[in-house]
Amino acid sequence: MESSHDNIIHPTAILEGEIRMGRGNRIGPNAVLKGNIEIGDHNIIDTGVYIENNVRLGNHNHLYPYVVIGSVGEMGAKGDVLIADSWVNIHNEVTIREFSCVNSPFYYPETCINDKVYVMNKCYIAHDCFLGRGAILSAGVLLGGRVVIGEFSNFGLGATVHQRMHIGTRVMVGMQTVVTKDILPYSLVAGNPARIHRFNRLGAERGGMTEEQVEEMESIFKSGIKNHTKSENPAMMEINEFLKEHPNSLLEMKANRE
Repeated sequence: MESSHDNIIHPTAILEGEIRMGRGNRIGPNAVLKGNIEIGDHNIIDTGVYIENNVRLGNHNHLYPYVVIGSVGEMGAKGDVLIADSWVNIHNEVTIREFSCVNSPFYYPETCINDKVYVMNKCYIAHDCFLGRGAILSAGVLLGGRVVIGEFSNFGLGATVHQRMHIGTRVMVGMQTVVTKDILPYSLVAGNPARIHRFNRLGAERGGMTEEQVEEMESIFKSGIKNHTKSENPAMMEINEFLKEHPNSLLEMKANRE
C-alpha cells in the first residue's frame, strides 16, 4: 500500500492489492479495499464500504456506510465476468449514500460517475452506466446496464430505468416512474410507462435560460415538439441534436395519450 502520512485508516479496515492514495483521506471501521484502486485527496470512505477490482476515486468524495463499488456486473445467463482493464471511475465531489451499489463495466471501458453527482441510499447503478455532472438519484433509483444520464438530471424516489436508455440534460423523472424509452433533454416525465408531462422549467432556469426562452419551450412542448424542429431556442437545438442520435425517443405529451 502506498499512502501519505496524513491519511487516517481505521485499524479494522482491510486493504489488499495495489492501493494508491493521495492525501487527507479517511477510511472508516471495517471498510474493505481489495484490488487495483486509485484514491485521490480528501475522500471519506465510511464504515463497511466495500471497494473491489479496478476503481478510481477522485477528490473530495464521500462514500457512506456499506456502499459497494466495483463489484462484477450482473449479467445473468451470460455469466458474471470481470473484464480486464475496465474501471469504475468516480470523479470529484461525489456523494454516494448508504447501501448503494455501483457495478464494474462489461461492454465499455468504464462505469462512470462524474463530478458533483449525488446518489441517495439504496440505489443501483449497473454495469457500464454513465452519470453526467450534477445528476441526482433519489433513494431507491434503479439503473439498468449501459444507461446514460445527462448533466443535472434529477430522478425521484424509486424511479427505474431500463437498460440501454439515454436520458438527456436537465430531465426530471418523477417518483416511481418506469423509463422504457430515451428521454429528451428538459423533459419532465412521470408514470408507468413514463410520459412527458411538461417542459422542465426549473431545470431550464437553473441552467440559465431566460424567461422568454423558457416560455417559448413551454409552448413548444404543449403544441408538439415535432412541429418546431426549426426553432433556434437553445433547448430546442439541443433536443434536435439528441433526436439525431436517439430517433426513437419519447415525444408524446401525456395529454396527447389520453
